[in-house]
Amino acid sequence: MTSILSDLDQLWYIRRGTVVRGPFTQEKITQFLLLGKIKIDDEFSLDHKRWQIATQLPELLSLIVFEQAEDALWQQHAVEKKDWGAQREALKNKPRQQPYEQAARDGMVELESLTPAEIEISVADNIERLHKGKQVSRPLVGFVVFSLLSVMIIMIYLKQPEPEIAAIDCTVAASPRVNWNNCQMEAALLSGKNLMGAAMQNMNLMRADLTNSQLSNADLSFSNLSASVLSGADLRQAVLVGVSLRGADLGGAIFDGADLSYADFRGARVSGASFRGVKLDKAKWVDGRLCAIASLGLCQ
Repeated sequence: MTSILSDLDQLWYIRRGTVVRGPFTQEKITQFLLLGKIKIDDEFSLDHKRWQIATQLPELLSLIVFEQAEDALWQQHAVEKKDWGAQREALKNKPRQQPYEQAARDGMVELESLTPAEIEISVADNIERLHKGKQVSRPLVGFVVFSLLSVMIIMIYLKQPEPEIAAIDCTVAASPRVNWNNCQMEAALLSGKNLMGAAMQNMNLMRADLTNSQLSNADLSFSNLSASVLSGADLRQAVLVGVSLRGADLGGAIFDGADLSYADFRGARVSGASFRGVKLDKAKWVDGRLCAIASLGLCQ
């Protein structure tokens, strides 16, 4: 889908004989093809000068059109579309008061005017109609289903609002629930700070002073706390998965109920630290031992 979306801003002209139409977006051309409004031998151009047929422009249409649609299938598809076209002509002068399900079935509704739910109904109707045909091959059914679903996915993607990414300010003062994810705070002075519930993933806190700090329920996953001082710190229920505590001073720290899976304690000082109910799965202990899976409160 990325390759299709990357060229949606290009505008193409279509030439059939001496008649030139356009410009149209790539998305619109794909819809025209699915609705039978474009023939496989129609010519396309971006500048009115160089014209090429669709099979010479794999970047214009989804590659599935050329990889799975053999000439025989295209001829069969053309016959189907010709029949649908005749039905549309017969209905042109009729009042359009039928519900969208019937209108879509008769080819009277443009894809871009439908909601995603309505497109799904249209896809189901087309599949049902194809299965009722006497000479419809499975590859053709698969091609039509793939093409219609591709258009639906593209439309849904384009209609999605851009996600809002919260800006992270690493200069904001220490406080409960502060967001410091990915911040570089080597040798930070955070002694006695209240950082309960803080977001502190992937931080660099090497040689930081966190003496007597409040870090319960904080998330410090994959942060670097090597050579830091955490003596007397409260880290109950904190998440410290994959954290580096190499050479850190953890004397008297409380880790009760914390998750220290895959943490690295090599060379750390743990005298007086509390590890009640702490998960130590695959953690590297002070002496270099690898803690077994399900190690709880004690490296086994």
